[in-house]
Amino acid sequence: MFHKFKIKMANILCTVKKYQSYRSYSAKNENQSLFNIFHQKLDMPFHETKRLMNKYSSIRNSPPAILSQNISYMMEYGFTKEEISKKPQVISLHPLTLKNYIMLLEESGFYKDKINPLVISRFKNLRKKSIESLKAERFIDRNINVQHHILSFLQFPSDKYPKKFNDSHTLTEVQENIFKLYVIWKIQIDYSDIEQALKVYHRLHNKSLRLIERSIDILINDLNFNFEKIKRHSYLIHSDPDNMLELLNFKELCGMDIKTVLTKHPKIILTPYESIQEIQKHLKDFGVPESALSKVPEIYTLGSNSVYERLCILKKTPELETLMSNPQVARLLFYMKKVNLRLKYLQNKNCVSLNLLSSNNRSFNRFNNSGNDKVTSNDIMHFLTSELNQNKQKLRKHFQRHMYWQYISLLRIRQTYESLRSKHFTIENIRDNVHILLYPMYKIDDALVDIQNMENVTYLRDSTGKIKSEFVLPLVLYSLEKTHHFSGNGVWSVDEHSKQLLSSTSSQNLFKDTEELDHVPSPCIMNMD
Repeated sequence: MFHKFKIKMANILCTVKKYQSYRSYSAKNENQSLFNIFHQKLDMPFHETKRLMNKYSSIRNSPPAILSQNISYMMEYGFTKEEISKKPQVISLHPLTLKNYIMLLEESGFYKDKINPLVISRFKNLRKKSIESLKAERFIDRNINVQHHILSFLQFPSDKYPKKFNDSHTLTEVQENIFKLYVIWKIQIDYSDIEQALKVYHRLHNKSLRLIERSIDILINDLNFNFEKIKRHSYLIHSDPDNMLELLNFKELCGMDIKTVLTKHPKIILTPYESIQEIQKHLKDFGVPESALSKVPEIYTLGSNSVYERLCILKKTPELETLMSNPQVARLLFYMKKVNLRLKYLQNKNCVSLNLLSSNNRSFNRFNNSGNDKVTSNDIMHFLTSELNQNKQKLRKHFQRHMYWQYISLLRIRQTYESLRSKHFTIENIRDNVHILLYPMYKIDDALVDIQNMENVTYLRDSTGKIKSEFVLPLVLYSLEKTHHFSGNGVWSVDEHSKQLLSSTSSQNLFKDTEELDHVPSPCIMNMD
């Protein structure tokens, strides 16, 4: 036992060292990427780049791809390399945030030359200032009606423009008032509902009205959302229109039409398309087909790193790894927190199943209160039909002749199957003696030795004296059950003895090892045809 523990700890230590080495290698590569970005895009020397990385943790911790994207966008807008270099922390903003800030400043009437990295870095403070103050500081022309200027960027009827304007209002107040006016008109939402949406979804406060208009138009024209659906999912108002168009380019998701998926599961619209691509790659790498997500498309609302971590947990947990090929495996991924809480409990009861791990609390409590320790048969049937290439109904009818078939874990069945295959038993051998999969492998190993020492079974041996391959597993089943009077109790391990649900009531007469068999052993016990 101690030796096994030492081996396990050594493996863990090795894994940790590999992970640390990987992190160190990744950090080194990312630093090199940052140096290349600053040098190539901003003509910044090595020592200056190093100084900025040390000074601004936001830059140091940002993905190089984000920094590169932001620099390119700012330069396309007209910012000079010198302006960006003087206020470099703005390039660590989320690209959509940076875009919204610039567009909001434009919509509010800021002079073009006043929209620069310094102003962007002060964006939140500037929004708290009154329009009067911003005009006095020459950010906005004195003659501009900011309300009308914002609305001029939108397809909004001019006869509905506000008649009065007070420069004492802050920029935040003006932008939010115009936002309410526009959205109430655009999707016919109640004032109280839009007020509630602003309280719940804070991203709406810093959202360009032009982007909001594009988002609503895509929802209505491309996804056929009606006003009521948009009202029920008001968070969609702050979705990124460019991201929506990228999502529509997928054509299919979870094996279904992308528009159908997004209509039924609108939250996916908020997921960056890059994240969906990464999730698809992780699923493919772990052998999970895209069609497996058809029942739980919500998995695309998770972060790609989160999905990867959950896949790793499934892969390294024996009971869960057995379910990786199950068509419902996506439920385990999506409900992983619940799965982890239930797994240890179900392990102790020896009845781990996909259904119990991911079911709702009412169903799980009903199972728990029933005192039932049965394993859900669908998991077993899916595994066996896949591995043995046999009709599900026929296999179930065959398998259920053993009274304890639903009390043996899928993990054991899989381990026994893999062990038998490694010993070169064919699929046909196992399929014809399918009940052998219910027994622990250490018992089977002992029985494999015992049957070779049987006497009076010469007619079952080949020319070398070994039991013929087609008779090995039937004899193993015979050996495993004879001391249990063919009651099926041979499936229990020593530590499972207390879990036996039925005690044997069979005859106490025991067969001797030298007993002559008066027939060729049938493929399976339990009266199989």
